[in-house]
Parts: sequence; C-alpha cells; structure tokens
Amino acid sequence: MIFFTKYLFLIIGLIYTGGFFLLLPETNKNQEGNYFSPNDMAFDQKSNVVYVSGLTAKQIKRIDLTTNISTTVLNTNLPPKALAISNGKLLTACSYSEGELLISDLKTLKTEAVIKLGHGACDVVVSPNGNKAFVANQFSNDISVVDLHTNKELSRIPVLRQPMVIEISKNGQYLFVANFLTAGRADIDTVSAEISVIDLETEKVIKNIPLANGSNALRGMSLSSDGNYVFISHNLGRFQVPTSQLEQGWMNTSAISVINAKTIEYSATILLDEPENGAAGSWGIDCTLEHITVAHSGTHDFSVIDYPKFIEKLNKTEDKNTLSYDLRFLSDLRKRIKVNGNGPRIIKNIGNHVYVANYFSDAIDIIDLNNPGSSHFAKISLNENLVIDSVRLGEIYFNDATYCFQDWQSCNGCHPDNARTDGLNWDLLNDGIGNPKNCKSLLLAHETPPAMISGIRPTAEIAVRAGFTHIQFAQIEEGHAKAVDKYLISLKAIPSPFLVNGELSPKAQIGKQVYDKAGCKYCHSGNWHTDMKQHEVGTQGKYDRQNKWDTPTLDEVWRTGPYLHDGRSTTIKEVLFYEKHGLKNNLLEEELDQLVEYVLSL
Repeated sequence: MIFFTKYLFLIIGLIYTGGFFLLLPETNKNQEGNYFSPNDMAFDQKSNVVYVSGLTAKQIKRIDLTTNISTTVLNTNLPPKALAISNGKLLTACSYSEGELLISDLKTLKTEAVIKLGHGACDVVVSPNGNKAFVANQFSNDISVVDLHTNKELSRIPVLRQPMVIEISKNGQYLFVANFLTAGRADIDTVSAEISVIDLETEKVIKNIPLANGSNALRGMSLSSDGNYVFISHNLGRFQVPTSQLEQGWMNTSAISVINAKTIEYSATILLDEPENGAAGSWGIDCTLEHITVAHSGTHDFSVIDYPKFIEKLNKTEDKNTLSYDLRFLSDLRKRIKVNGNGPRIIKNIGNHVYVANYFSDAIDIIDLNNPGSSHFAKISLNENLVIDSVRLGEIYFNDATYCFQDWQSCNGCHPDNARTDGLNWDLLNDGIGNPKNCKSLLLAHETPPAMISGIRPTAEIAVRAGFTHIQFAQIEEGHAKAVDKYLISLKAIPSPFLVNGELSPKAQIGKQVYDKAGCKYCHSGNWHTDMKQHEVGTQGKYDRQNKWDTPTLDEVWRTGPYLHDGRSTTIKEVLFYEKHGLKNNLLEEELDQLVEYVLSL
C-alpha cells in the first residue's frame, strides 16, 4: 500500500483552471531551478520581443512574438526581480539579500555592468530622458539612484517600509513608491500602507500618502497612459471586526487605489471583488488609454476595466470614501477573464492583446481583447518540463483562494510575501472574540511550537488546518494540508540587512555580549532563539484574557514588526522597555543600542 501511494503521485495530475501539473513522488525532491516562476516582463516593441524574468530559475528568457518561441538569453547569480528597457539596454534588478542591477546590451545580450545596490532590490524604472535608473530596495527601505552613463550608484533615498514597486510620473518630476506594509504600530484605529512621493529634482520624499484603512501588501503599480493617475493594486484588510464570516468581503478584500498624479493627492480606493465572488491576490496592474487590467493571482483570472468610463464614474462620485466598501462600483465597467494557468501575477498590455504571466504554470497567456470570449490567442510555455513536488504544491495551495468560501482570500491574504506578516492585528476566533492579536510570520512556525502568539494551537500543523476551517471557511483535504506544512517548513530566513558582508558588525558583536549579560537567553535560547514557552512581559491589555505570551523566534525579527502581541511597538528598542524585559534601567543607552543591533542582525 505504501509503495502504491508513493508512486501514485507520478500519475495523478491537478487541474488548475485549465493548467496541468505533473506531481513528483514525495521522495524525489525538486531542485531549485526546475521552476521558472515568471515574475516580470519587459517589451521591446521595436524588435517585437518580450523579455521575461524567472525568479526561481535565475534566468531571463527572450520571446519572439512572431513565432512565440522562447530562448534563455541570460543567467543571473541572484534571483531576478524586475526588468526595464532603455536606450538599447536591458536592466535587471536582482537580489537575495544584497541587490544588484545588471546592465545588458540588447543586441549582444552581454552584461556590461553589475552595479551593487541595497538589500532586496525588487523593482526598477528609468527616467524619461534615460539618464538615471531608480531601484526599490525592499529591505533596506530605500531607493537607489543609478547614473546610466557611468553605471554607478549615486545615492539612496530613504522611504517608509519595504518599497515594493515604483513608478515615475510622465514628466519625470515625481517618483511614486508603494511601500508594501504599514510602518507604524498596529493597535490604533487607522493602520495603512502609504505611497511615498519623491521629488526627483531634490531627491527627497515630499509626501507620504496613506491609502484606505487596512491597506497592505501593495504589489502592483501603474501610471495611466495619459499620465493623470497612478493606480496601486493591494489587499484591504477589515481588521477592525471579528473574523466571524467572509460574506461581502467581511475579512479581506482586493482593491486598487487611485492617486492623482498631478496634485499628488489620494483620490479613492475601489474594490475589485464582486458581492459574492472575491478577486483575491490582486497583483500586477497595467494601463492603456482604453483599459486598466489587473491580475488576480489567487482566483486565476484578471479584470479588464473600461478606463474612460471608470474615470468618468469616479469623478461623478461625490463621497469617494464610500467606494472602499462598494462591491458594485465596477459592475458595469469591467469583465473578468479566466486564464489557462495558475497564479497570474504579472500583466502587460500591448495593443489589444493582454499578456499574463502565470507564476506557478511557468507560462504566458496571450488574450485578444477584441474577442475575449473566444479561446486564448496563444500560450507560451517557459518550462517544457514542469514537474511539481510536494513543497511547490504546498506553496500553490497557500496562494490559491479558490479553496476558500467564495474565493475571498488565501493564506497569502494575511501572510503575504512568502508567508510572512501583513502587520495588522486580527480578532480571530481561536481564543474568543474581542482580543485582537498581531499577525505572526510563519517562518519557523513548525519548528517552534506552540503556534499563534497566544499559544492556542499546540502545533503549526494543527494551526494550518484550523486556518482553513475557521479563516477560509473551508475543509481542506489532508493531503493538501500536509503539502502546506512542507512548504512552510521549507522557508528560509533571508540574511539581515544589518549584517556586514554576511557577518555581525562590530557594534552587533558587542551587542551579542550584552545579550548574554542581560539574560536574554533565559527566554530567547536555542537554535531558534526561543524557549518555546509562554512568559509574562507586562503587556497585558484591557481586553486580553491572558497575561503570558508565546516567546517568538528572533530569527528575521528585523522584518516582522510591529512587535509584541498587539503590535504596539514599532521598534525593538521599544520592546526592551517593557516591564519584564526590564532593560531600560539595567543597561546604558549605548548598551541598549548595541543589543538592538545584534537582535536585528539575527
């Protein structure tokens, strides 16, 4: 029976909205690079080709749109995150921890320069005159300014938290930066990610524009073709209510926010969901004079919105604040079109054709908008030997909202960006209603039980299954749940931006000694810097039903703010001041700073 079950994986396929995946037997682990994982596209319309970056394969493919044949033209040392084309050059932003920008000649496809950038380089745009490139560095929280004549980084512009996507205004005056997560505390009434606006003449942030309350996971950004608006796709968490249902977007909805590019003012947030059909995992967004297109990675489709009618209706709406709750605003303005694959993340428009890169299917769908009801115009495979192992399968389930009631959300909804945190407080039903807790990263969740900040679930395995039952309101098959377990166990911490060449800085080395001296190991011990027990640290709130909390791992703590069970602290230094930590009066200010440097280096 065991022999039969193991090899049954070889002959079972999974149908995902038309896409077929072959499964590997559990003992035959897929090696990194067997997946392409398309995560950006750049079009060279003069040559009628498109370049596609493969995150997992660490490759760039060139597709001839006349023949739809793809060819690998560039291998990268680091995972490629974003592409841009300017003045006969292909620009590739790459990063694992420290980032770099590759400058390659489009004719020879030879890399002419490698420019070192900040931690987590993830998006790149070029100024209208082609003189400078701007690169978002997700984890060093800044924007690199690169001179494309000398191929040197000139400066870095600090922004808020995790700049994920950037867009430059049509006149080159402003750079709009979508900060992926909220930058403040979570235990307040209004919690939102913001758009940083940089004046490119002074290279300084002149404004931070908050989006609608609950906005997080800002994944896509596009400037309208007329240059009048900036559109941002993101998640909208209804964190102020108990998670007792999903109907009408009660817990999570998907949205696009609108910024007036001329006045640099927030205009509105528009829901992409329908009353009984979510559009979870909204990701890439692109604009033409006729359409706004938005990819919905969790529901395997995309929206085509009539741009002129959208703007007309928006301008006629007197109270735009109501739109972030209006599930019918787009009802007469858009169509939703299914893709053939799984996980559409990047979407681009060329003429009347829409190009959709399906992350988990390793393929690009091309749809003719003149006849969207017909079969797809074409499908371009980026990986002829796609085989899915159990870890990748778990990642697929984790990001797939079609297992959820009415497709409102996937696990990714609260744990975006590779199962980390959305930074919000949620009033889950795990331990009763009325005592919200901050969302935890799932890194090391299986290795460091119990699960949840309250320790309410003895193991992460139990928490995974409870999450599907009580948060997605669905029963998942045990085989699916085991695959999700394997995916979460496979997660690896990214090296901290506080490290210097992969090592502790001199300040952090002293901080390690302070860590031992101050007795931090009493609770934060072992390989994962946690004793996996509950402790009272003087943070019990008015509505909390307990005063002891699970000791979190300190691995990757630089990435997981805000801190404490209710997200009341925005910095590690604030955490150290609470009663039971008792370090404010026991350490010198210099020692506190050294300790913080060490903890943030883990």
